[in-house]
Amino acid sequence: MKKIIIILVILVLLLFGGYSAYRFWLSERKLVTTNEQEIIELLQKQQGAIIRLQTDIADVEKRVVTDTLKETVVIRDEGQTYEGLKDALLTLREDEEANKAEIERLRAEYEKRIAEYRESLDKIMVKVGDERVVIYEDEQGNLVSLSEGVEIIRHRKTEPLLEKDLQVGQVIEEEPFDKFSFSLLYDGDFSPAISYSVLDWKDLHLNVTGYNFEQPKLGADLSYNIKGNLEIGAGIGLLDIMQMEMIRDFYVRFGIRIEF
Repeated sequence: MKKIIIILVILVLLLFGGYSAYRFWLSERKLVTTNEQEIIELLQKQQGAIIRLQTDIADVEKRVVTDTLKETVVIRDEGQTYEGLKDALLTLREDEEANKAEIERLRAEYEKRIAEYRESLDKIMVKVGDERVVIYEDEQGNLVSLSEGVEIIRHRKTEPLLEKDLQVGQVIEEEPFDKFSFSLLYDGDFSPAISYSVLDWKDLHLNVTGYNFEQPKLGADLSYNIKGNLEIGAGIGLLDIMQMEMIRDFYVRFGIRIEF
């Protein structure tokens, strides 16, 4: 029994850790989308105006004409692209001892470029004769290149703004659907449980909970969010599903509320 309890606790912790990492990644992606929408809105209101941005490796110009977002990205010749950093590192490694500090600095930037490329959702390779240019989308949503001295022009359609659309400085967030939670429940024995919230008030939730999956039971409980998505609750078992009999089993549970 102790081994089963330990395994269940480890599974709950792993689930929470993985889910927290997913939510963090999702929030970062939403932030990029929101920032881009703010820029588009400003440009739509000021037709013909140009916004100039600078990233680590590129100069970016954005403007809106009618319903088209026109973006021009020029990759600077400053040795900060993937190819530029690779060439610089190869040169420095001809005398590693003397260039140790500079190699470490450039290696960190080099690994950053690699990470940006791997995480990009869009990757394009263009071949012109023997020349090859690899283009990808950076963290800010701009198309950039692995090589220097490249100019990229992209035209994208934009939706006309409505009066209730996003205003500059505001953030539109979807309401999270967080009605379900997964728990470790104790009613004399430990068992996994899944709960559905039927009534919410601040950090308090009234839930219907299914548990003891070997001999399924249904209960009702009140839970409280103690920190983030972690919650603790207590309730009473009401129905033995297999026997279709009313029961009166008190239980406590510790779980993770899931948002999606």
